[in-house]
Amino acid sequence: MERVEDVAEVAVVVLAGGGSTRWAAQTAREGRGGPDKLAAPLGGVTVLEHLLRGLTGREVVLVGPGGIREDPPGGGPLAGFAAGLGASTAGVLVLLGGDQPFAASAVPRLLAALEEDPALDAVVGVDADGRRQPLLSAHRRERARRVLDGLPAVAGLPLRELFRGRVGEVAVSAREALDVDVPQDLARARALLPGPPAARGGDPEASGPGPT
Repeated sequence: MERVEDVAEVAVVVLAGGGSTRWAAQTAREGRGGPDKLAAPLGGVTVLEHLLRGLTGREVVLVGPGGIREDPPGGGPLAGFAAGLGASTAGVLVLLGGDQPFAASAVPRLLAALEEDPALDAVVGVDADGRRQPLLSAHRRERARRVLDGLPAVAGLPLRELFRGRVGEVAVSAREALDVDVPQDLARARALLPGPPAARGGDPEASGPGPT
């Protein structure tokens, strides 16, 4: 049996097609920041680039502007996952949100849990409050394909549709589960970075692009 952790057998689907609605509304109201939370500066790169740097060496399928698009565009996270699955032949797909800059450190544990129990269809991260984090999850391709094929459509449906089978749970930290939805979340993310406060924001244009 091939190891789940083998890089060739794993693809990471990063959902980056959300509308940043809450972020845009608050930054417009406060007269600061841009309309896209994924482009907000974090440690000299953007929020999205910070996540991608943690995934270096893995196959990454970016769903959103600059990558592939879900069908229809703006069709929601389940449609985004379906697009990612269709763009890769990997046997296991990890699902992360592009606004989770520290999520990459959870990937090895998700994959290990899936490998340890061949009966599992998927594993999902669970935070300290016992809440499942569907954008910190790993899925066996064949099972996920069957679930999606059994739905009349994927646009607008919640990600919980993916967790109807045998699902394991993996503890994730507050840091890994942090998603940048509003400027206050960005401030929390910056506070988790090492170094002096001045180095935790930074201009992403000055440091060049992250990996693709």
